[in-house]
Amino acid sequence: MKKFLLISFLLIPSLQSSYLEHPKSKPLIDELVLEHGFEKSFVEDVLSNAERQQKIIDSISKPAEFTWTWDRYKNLFIEEKRIANGKLFIKNNLKTLERAEREFGVPKEVITSILRVERRYGQIQGSYRVIDSLLTLGFDYPRRAKFFRKELVDFFLLTRENDLNINQIKGSYAGAMGYGQFISSSYRAYAIDFDGDGYTDLFNSVDDAIGSVANYLYIHGWKKEGKIIYDAYPNNVRKVFKPHKTLSKFIPLSFIEDGKEIYFIGDDNFVAITKYNISHFYAMAIYYLSEELRK
Repeated sequence: MKKFLLISFLLIPSLQSSYLEHPKSKPLIDELVLEHGFEKSFVEDVLSNAERQQKIIDSISKPAEFTWTWDRYKNLFIEEKRIANGKLFIKNNLKTLERAEREFGVPKEVITSILRVERRYGQIQGSYRVIDSLLTLGFDYPRRAKFFRKELVDFFLLTRENDLNINQIKGSYAGAMGYGQFISSSYRAYAIDFDGDGYTDLFNSVDDAIGSVANYLYIHGWKKEGKIIYDAYPNNVRKVFKPHKTLSKFIPLSFIEDGKEIYFIGDDNFVAITKYNISHFYAMAIYYLSEELRK
């Protein structure tokens, strides 16, 4: 029996050893050193201290947006306490939200809804080390390995550019971080310094988070005078949008809500929200919550 256990242990070294010994590590090290100028010893140290986490793979394999019913998902975010907290957030950050609305055309209620749905206005920013998440998914999750391998490189660059400790930053199981839960590539491309201190900080600056969410949506097609959704009925898409000459994209939507099938058309601004999170449930939850915050 002891001999069998020893052989079994030896047959699964990848579960016990560090990521430095992973077969995909050498190409990553070479890329970071040769193309981006990192010290080889630094990269090796980071990889040797990173851990594969099965919980991360389990979580990303069954995300709530694609496994829950719409009623269950909606009720997670559209409830009185969360709505009250959203209105309080708007009150406490009104000047910054109004400035973002003027500059980017994104309503304060939509910005607030995204910050709420993502991580309760920054109260919860994630419990996984981002380096563990990105290595686990980039090396050991074949379905989306290419995407997360790229995010891993961006994470190394992001932490160097912003003088962040790569081993200490925590985020979601998918490697999203800070207020608004930006992934590494989005942080580098769309996060902005909105408080004027010369530093873009989505971990501690509410102002930067507000401006960055608005900037992200604006760059991804948000239209100031546009709508998020239109009520619709089956087969009336052409009738609804015949006069809507500026529309570049629309998405037919149907949801089962309280036992009834309901229909909508997602407008350009709905599409912009899905660039933040591809789930139609997510975009619809943002719409519902933003409407509650207007009341």
